[in-house]
Amino acid sequence: MLFYDDLDTYIDAERAKLDALRGANIPAVGTILGVFGPAEDQDIRSNPGGHSVTRGTDSLTIDYEGVAGDRHRTITRRSTPREAPLYAQTRATIVNRRQLFAVSPFECALLSERLGVDVTPELLGANLLIGRDDGADFSISKLPINTYLAIAPAGDAALPIPPAATLIHYVQQKGCGRTGRALAKAYDDEALVDRFKAVAEFERGILLTVEYPVAEPVDLVAGQRVHFRFPIGSVY
Repeated sequence: MLFYDDLDTYIDAERAKLDALRGANIPAVGTILGVFGPAEDQDIRSNPGGHSVTRGTDSLTIDYEGVAGDRHRTITRRSTPREAPLYAQTRATIVNRRQLFAVSPFECALLSERLGVDVTPELLGANLLIGRDDGADFSISKLPINTYLAIAPAGDAALPIPPAATLIHYVQQKGCGRTGRALAKAYDDEALVDRFKAVAEFERGILLTVEYPVAEPVDLVAGQRVHFRFPIGSVY
């Protein structure tokens, strides 16, 4: 997790995000265009250039612990250097909120243009590719934090109560060396490591937490409708 230095910096940066949100073209309802599961080798030690890569699959089984078989699947995790501002090097046990990763076709196309190589959802390590029904561009990276993604069962245009699944936007994913190394490995170009980190900071997709289901797993598949809900607060 990254943090702002102070409240004034937060206000300025978030105001800029709100201005950009108006042009992000986010629909009221999107569609899952593709689902991607964990690659066979997720061990950073044995596969440092490709452990973050996912692969296309027919369905993605999820519950409140995350994606079945994925290295991020857990309710709690140990803190890492990313959380050092809060926990130093204590390796504290914390709640895991990074369970799924979603991108839109826009992020893939934009990063492909900036880097001069084909940046696919798989190379980004995405689990979900979410698009608009009309095929127009929209930036899922601009989606406000805490937006709910309520998913209707396959074939249902309307959202049932309860949904098939509910995901919550945890935080924007930033450019990272792991994905840069996966791109460098795929295209045999070490320069892509630093170039990716430089151009992907604000157009990298979003991380999601599974709120529902809890009792029984559910499968996410291409064609399911994603209803975006923007929370105000709780009355309880």
